[in-house]
Amino acid sequence: MNDAITVVGSLGGDPIVKTVNGDRVAEFRLASTSRRKEDEQWVDAHTNWFSVEAWGGFAEHVGSSLRKGDLVVVLGKLKVDQWESGDKRGTSVKIRAEHVGHSLRVGPVTRERRQPQPDAEHREPAPADREAQAPAPALVGAGAEQWLAPGADADPPF
Repeated sequence: MNDAITVVGSLGGDPIVKTVNGDRVAEFRLASTSRRKEDEQWVDAHTNWFSVEAWGGFAEHVGSSLRKGDLVVVLGKLKVDQWESGDKRGTSVKIRAEHVGHSLRVGPVTRERRQPQPDAEHREPAPADREAQAPAPALVGAGAEQWLAPGADADPPF
């Protein structure tokens, strides 16, 4: 079974980022509890637990952005497997995440755009380095004296 699924839930622990066969993968457990209203009160029902995995560069983003207890929305592919181990049998439910984001339903989330950590070989200059490397801006047109043309004010128009 490999179906699309969207689940809202809380992280049961911090994501674990590791390397599997040369690829990066982030794994975490997600608890999703349904609620229903009974006599003007909300009551928690059963909690479903999902194993979630995110691969590649996405794994690094998940690992650095999510923490235990975060309320998130996960969109991905559902994989349900039956397993046996001796006398024990069970079902494992895993989501291969395509998108993960914080839920804003319980409160605001601040976002700080982080610069990706490039490989040493393909290092891009840091923002300060880029500014130092950038040429000084040039005036387009006749130059600064264009502001002092006949009939023009001495102050720039902005």
